[in-house]
Amino acid sequence: MPAHERKVVERDAAITGSGIARVLSVLGLGAAGVVLLYAIWLAGTYTFTHTGPPCTNPPHRDSNPTQLVVVAICLVTFGLGHLSARWGQIDHRALRRNLEPPEDEVRARSEEGKRKRDALTVQALLLAFLLEIVGLLVIEMSTLSNNVWPITYYVRCSYDAAGWPSTAAAAAIMFLVGRWFWLTPRKSNA
Repeated sequence: MPAHERKVVERDAAITGSGIARVLSVLGLGAAGVVLLYAIWLAGTYTFTHTGPPCTNPPHRDSNPTQLVVVAICLVTFGLGHLSARWGQIDHRALRRNLEPPEDEVRARSEEGKRKRDALTVQALLLAFLLEIVGLLVIEMSTLSNNVWPITYYVRCSYDAAGWPSTAAAAAIMFLVGRWFWLTPRKSNA
């Protein structure tokens, strides 16, 4: 292998981390998926096998585990999601495209346009996510004003009916959110 190719391979290995780190990252994603599938199965089986509501009206605020434990678990899994995102695989074609200067001006304009489109796509997805959150808040306000259970009551009811499975599902979601929101530092992956 020529020296310059060996240098690229060494740099890529340093950027993406060890094979064990990548395996741990994939295992974390798999575990989050399994926990979410279990929570969906648990909710579905309870819904089809019980005729009455699983909790009081309104749901209790205290359950097992305590709320501070749930918050602590979710914060830890959010941080673990961040770490596992840093261990993940990096697209080396995109890395090379951003590191190496283009050979001609036409290619430079084309790649600049692609970067702008990619940035616009990410911004559009973030806007859609934030608009969804606003929509959920509007639903929450309207249900509270019409004496209908708001979204938060359903969350509290699941916490009251099945505290630990609900906590595990919330932790899995926070793990995935941690992977999504916390990207690797710019200097390590350009």
